[in-house]
Amino acid sequence: MKRILNSIAALSLSLTAIIGVSSPALAHSDELKTSPEQGSTVEAGRIPIILTFAEELLTGDDSISHEVVVANEAGALIPALCASAEGFNLSTAAAIDEPGKYTVTWRTVSEDGHPVDGTFDFSVVNNTDYDAASDAVDACVYAMAASGEGPKVISANEESNDALPGALFIGAAFVGVLAVIWIATRRTLKARAAITGKARRHKNKNE
Repeated sequence: MKRILNSIAALSLSLTAIIGVSSPALAHSDELKTSPEQGSTVEAGRIPIILTFAEELLTGDDSISHEVVVANEAGALIPALCASAEGFNLSTAAAIDEPGKYTVTWRTVSEDGHPVDGTFDFSVVNNTDYDAASDAVDACVYAMAASGEGPKVISANEESNDALPGALFIGAAFVGVLAVIWIATRRTLKARAAITGKARRHKNKNE
C-alpha cells in the first residue's frame, strides 16, 4: 500500500511539472508591469501604454508579431500607434477623450522564443476637455483591423487560452491514471482481505 501511495505522489509531481511547462504564457508574464496600471484611472489625452516584462523581448525579425490593441467597453478598437518592442518593453500610445473603461489586449514574443499574451484594463476621465480628433495618431493597428490588410490583428476580446487544451488533456489523463490506480488498489486490498479471511477460516476449522 505504501508503495502505491508513493507512486501516486510521484505521478502527481510529474504531471504538475508537465502542466507548468506546457503553459509558457503564464510563466513569462507573471511579473508583467503595465502603465497605466491594471484598474487605474488616468486623464484623457495621448496615453502612453507600456508593458514591462521580466525578460527581454525577441526583436530583429520582421516576421515576429508584437501587437497591442486598445478597445472601449463596447469592443470598438481605439486608434493606436503600432506596437514597438525594445529591451524589456512593449509600447504604444492611443489618443482617448471619451471617459470610460478600456481594455488593452497584447501579444509578443519573449527572447527565448515563447509567445506570450494577455489583457489588462484601465479607466479614463476627461477633466481637461481633451479632443482626440485634434490629436490624431498614426493608427497602424486600427487601420489594419478595419481594412483586413497586414498581419493578423488580435481581437480585443481574445483570451490567453493557447495552453488550455493541453492542460485539459493532461488533467484528464491524470484523473484517468488515478482512477486506474485506485481500482487496482481496491482490488489488491480485497484480494488480501479474501486471502486473510480464508486463512482464518481454515485455521478455525483445524482447531
